[in-house]
Amino acid sequence: MEEEKAMQVTKENKVMNFGDFRNSNSTAVRTFSNIKDSKKLFNLETKVDCILNDCVGEKIRVKEVLIKRFEKPLKNPIIDEETGEILRDTEISVSCILIDDTGKSYATGSKTFTFNMIKLLGDYDGEALLNEGIEIEIIKVPVQNSGNKALSFKLI
Repeated sequence: MEEEKAMQVTKENKVMNFGDFRNSNSTAVRTFSNIKDSKKLFNLETKVDCILNDCVGEKIRVKEVLIKRFEKPLKNPIIDEETGEILRDTEISVSCILIDDTGKSYATGSKTFTFNMIKLLGDYDGEALLNEGIEIEIIKVPVQNSGNKALSFKLI
């Protein structure tokens, strides 16, 4: 009788295992990192030492990188009104966390910065670069056809 009651509660309350947390929304997340320590990864996602926007002009020797790419369906896709073609149906956002050679962490949500870091690590041997340390300077670059500036970096 107790087992039947427990089964009824489970069905009514939809008890799920912890793995279902990951599958509970429609955002797809891809993670790229050379950080092996899972505790360090978790802690970096909840707290960092500096925001990269506050570090313009500073030089950083990057030893570790954590990049996350989030892809989420748009509630209202962008459609070409003349052809009916779907022009865009997803929204992409990113986050990039850097750890320097002293263990200090830096974070940004800048697409320009993150995509440049992905390009650098993808075009070259990212593991080898990070083993030696990548010396960068945090800069702002003009955004095309706009008066705005985006966060980026240059190699030193």
